[in-house]
Amino acid sequence: MAYPCPTNEFERLKALRATGIMNTGSTPEFDAIAELATSIFDTPMSVVAFIEDDFQWFKAHLGLDIEQTSREVSFCKYTILQDEVLVVNDATKDERFKDNPLVIGEPNVRFYAGAPISLDGETNIAAICVIDTQPRIASDEQIAQLKKLANIAAALVRAHQSENEAKTLEMKARQRGKLLSQTARISKIGAWSLDTNTLTAEWSSETYAIHELTTNEPPSLDDAISFYPEYERPGLVKKIIKCVDHGVPFEIECDFITALGNKRRVRCFGEIEYSEDGTRCLIGIIKDITDEHENAKRLWDAAHIDALTGIANRLAFQHKLDSLSERSSDDDDNFKMLLIDLDGFKDINDSFGHLAGDKILCTIAKRIEDTIPENALCARLGGDEFAVLMGVQNEMLKPEDLASELIEVINLPVPYEGHEISVGASIGISLTYQETRSCEEFQQQADLALYHAKQTGRGVCETYNPSLTEAFEEKRQAFELVKEAIHEGRLLPHYQPIFDLSSQRVKGVEALARIQNKDGSIVGPAKFWHALFEPKSALAVDETILDIALRDFAEWKSKGLDIDFISINASSLCIQSMDYVERVLEALAHNNLQPHHLKIEVVENIFLDDADSKITHVLERLSEAGVIIALDDFGTGYASLSHLRDYPVNCIKIDQSFVSGLGESAGNTAIVQALVSLGKSLNLDIIAEGIETQGQLDFMSAVGCTFGQGYLFSKPISAHQMSDYLKQASFPLVGDTNLSVAGKC
Repeated sequence: MAYPCPTNEFERLKALRATGIMNTGSTPEFDAIAELATSIFDTPMSVVAFIEDDFQWFKAHLGLDIEQTSREVSFCKYTILQDEVLVVNDATKDERFKDNPLVIGEPNVRFYAGAPISLDGETNIAAICVIDTQPRIASDEQIAQLKKLANIAAALVRAHQSENEAKTLEMKARQRGKLLSQTARISKIGAWSLDTNTLTAEWSSETYAIHELTTNEPPSLDDAISFYPEYERPGLVKKIIKCVDHGVPFEIECDFITALGNKRRVRCFGEIEYSEDGTRCLIGIIKDITDEHENAKRLWDAAHIDALTGIANRLAFQHKLDSLSERSSDDDDNFKMLLIDLDGFKDINDSFGHLAGDKILCTIAKRIEDTIPENALCARLGGDEFAVLMGVQNEMLKPEDLASELIEVINLPVPYEGHEISVGASIGISLTYQETRSCEEFQQQADLALYHAKQTGRGVCETYNPSLTEAFEEKRQAFELVKEAIHEGRLLPHYQPIFDLSSQRVKGVEALARIQNKDGSIVGPAKFWHALFEPKSALAVDETILDIALRDFAEWKSKGLDIDFISINASSLCIQSMDYVERVLEALAHNNLQPHHLKIEVVENIFLDDADSKITHVLERLSEAGVIIALDDFGTGYASLSHLRDYPVNCIKIDQSFVSGLGESAGNTAIVQALVSLGKSLNLDIIAEGIETQGQLDFMSAVGCTFGQGYLFSKPISAHQMSDYLKQASFPLVGDTNLSVAGKC
């Protein structure tokens, strides 16, 4: 074989096949184990795998669409060789797995942790494992929990095997007329019979044991029924009567109190058997399923209860929502959802550590549970997000009032190691399921309301209304527009020339993002503004414009056009990305350009997001490499002179709102003069944006502004148009009556 096998491989396969579990259907219990494993390790994939001679079969699999693989590519084949948990932190660095098809191809396994499953402590027939596509290190607690799950899985396999054996024995006993003698030998399964005419009974020894009776005399029918709690008796009696009167076999699972007062859980089967003389006898079995029931309950709790806070988890919440929607009717369907997101929770983790964060989450969960109505459900959906679901019983309670009360109690400080830690909350409310088409839409409405609450200042509650969907759809369309434009090569920079006001020559151009529609028309950022605030979309726009703009600039330079630099706008999201500096420098090198050919424009508000100095570090690295840094829209954002002192700024751009106001008020003119004077005193280049009139141009030239751009010179134009523009505009503009640059372009 191409893989190692346990020394007891023959016995192992024999034990596996004896369970009868191979190729059986999925069960909630095994699925719950897989779900719990992924929850403990926070991995996307987990399986419960049984290892046959040449393949492994998955009884439960989460995050994988396949049900089995060959044993040769299996990781679990190594797990069953040992008694402890097998942990592979990075499969690409493990000689056993680095060339494995599951590592170099789908599902791209990097991390694996597997615990062997054994029925007798010596023979490993299966494994429970978690899988991730990223390398990681498992904690001792996670490994211990995985071993416990393996023990629970082994108990389930034993229960399955016992159940199979019991059913087999029961079938044979019924066929041979030896039901009582056969079932008596099965652990915790007792047999009984009742003559329907005389009401005399016969019990097997195991039946007495289950009842914890020491007598050998069966009790009367009434006394036998008295072992069941009062709340169970009506259902049991009804089934017995139906069986006796109509011959309908019965099965019931219920609570049970032994003669010694111990509470147990039993499953009873019964049916009518006819003798040759026509008499009828009620025969059946009773099985003590207490351990199985408690294991199932523990598994249910593990799958439905949040391990940290002790309240319901996302799965339990979803089940409750599905249950409410199934029971809803035209007159009884106005349940409500409150979606709660903690404000500033990340800062707590960063400042005080994750133990403090856990304390906050547990405290907040308790406060929510204590505040909501008794019949409402509180769940932790994950991270710092909670949800409350209220049915029709809470119709008199306005959800807005409850939300306000929740915000108030959540805001109360939480004591932790001598500190008073405060956290806020934003809440989104979705009302009346009848107005939605599905549970998913109902949840999405709450999510939209929550998003709106966080956008409008946090610490408030917002109730869903249709306008939020319209706003969301507008944003979605913006994302789709940008995504499709990038894919089809229709996101392009348009360029606006930047003139040296002293020499009156074009010195540079600014690249501005535009989308060319399929009909050839051009749209500006107003059509896709929302996409510029979504991280993934904003990064894609910035990277696309950078690549194309440098390519066009290099082409102009290769044609001998006299132009010194090209400006691009960079968002804070882009600058904070891990590889932005390398990305910029590689793009310059790829186009045979020098760093001083590129001017990166940032807005003042970017420094508000620089608590950890990440942006400062990026800008300093770019400046040290020779890239020019410009402060865009200067004076309109979070203005501070310290920005000019503390950050590597080479240039300031006076916002067009100041330029357009020249001559309208003395104050506005004074501000422009002050900005120019400030820039010159700091040896900074000054660019005036939005120059549209000759008067504005004359003023900015007179006060010593270095550069200018605006519609007086040209609107933003395509790369091809800019190439022609540069050929024609390479001579003085002011005073030349034979050339109207803006008009020609």
